[in-house]
Amino acid sequence: MPKYQCVPSLYGHSADPMPTIAEIEKHYRESYYQDPTGQYKKEYDQAELDYFDDRASVALDFATAHGVSKGNAIDLGCGEGFFLKSAHRRGFSIFGVDHSLVGIERQNRDLIENNVDHFHAGDIGSQRYFEHVSFDLVYCKNVIEHVIDPDIIMTRVGSYLSPGGLAIIEVPNDFSTLHSIIFGDVSKEELPIFVPPVHLHYFTTKTLPELGRRNGFSVVDCFGDYPIDHLLMEEAFNYYNDRKLGPFAHSLRRKFFRYACSVDVEARLALFRSIFAAGLGRDICIVVRWP
Repeated sequence: MPKYQCVPSLYGHSADPMPTIAEIEKHYRESYYQDPTGQYKKEYDQAELDYFDDRASVALDFATAHGVSKGNAIDLGCGEGFFLKSAHRRGFSIFGVDHSLVGIERQNRDLIENNVDHFHAGDIGSQRYFEHVSFDLVYCKNVIEHVIDPDIIMTRVGSYLSPGGLAIIEVPNDFSTLHSIIFGDVSKEELPIFVPPVHLHYFTTKTLPELGRRNGFSVVDCFGDYPIDHLLMEEAFNYYNDRKLGPFAHSLRRKFFRYACSVDVEARLALFRSIFAAGLGRDICIVVRWP
């Protein structure tokens, strides 16, 4: 693998040089997917399952706020299927695509067993699956930062949507203003958040909405999640420097979502919108509508 630099780009920042598809496949084959189940835990405790549902619920609440509360929903990069499980509980007809269905088969096998023709293992960038189905909601979490050309994925997202349909696109919030304060003058290549060839692009609260508009979508909403990175401002809580603190930091994130999902839905949406508006949130999302 080449030595990567972190350079300004259309997306915020990107790795340079960009790896070839063959290099990316080699990396995942040798380093990440050496065990087809290695990316996932074998089981989760109830607090973690609640966290998955809470995160999905927030995204679904934003969809509902913009008129999409039923119909066909597809998760592009469906992983273990927890978003689809929450969407199915709300009455959506669910579909999923991922490179591998190992995760969803392990954690949510019933979703596949009850919707056997609604799941496909494949590359979401290479073709459109379920050609004769249009979708009211497309969910795409932590995908476009991994691909060479995120604009291609956005075009693909548009191809799934029915007129007036919504897509929710989620990415990590890296090299934010908060990160500049925390990390100071340290070069971006030295930071633990710069991880090519896993993440190739690093979006901001400015460039993510621009990505949607550039590809013909109307950006109807934006929201962030728990700004866990604020813990890095105090050395006693710095989970990068002391990895043993990681589970405690994640526990705070889970409890934050649990609380947020207990308050009035309008207050909940306002909270997550304000996080994005302040440039915060470990992950950031746009809600976009197809013409």
